[in-house]
Amino acid sequence: MSSVWDKYEVQSTQIGNTDPIIWIDVYNKNDIPEVEEYVKDNLSKDDLKHYEVNVFSNKGKTY
Repeated sequence: MSSVWDKYEVQSTQIGNTDPIIWIDVYNKNDIPEVEEYVKDNLSKDDLKHYEVNVFSNKGKTY
């Protein structure tokens, strides 16, 4: 997950403790598809089976 921070403008990330979800909050909503693709390409197959990836833009820059 640290590589997501290096590559994109990410506001926060969280990996669910009770829910198998990875949340990624990006500043720019236009980055969502690219970040989703990047994460899915860089997670292991086991992680992809276990976790749902949820990339969204909640706060930050105005559009």
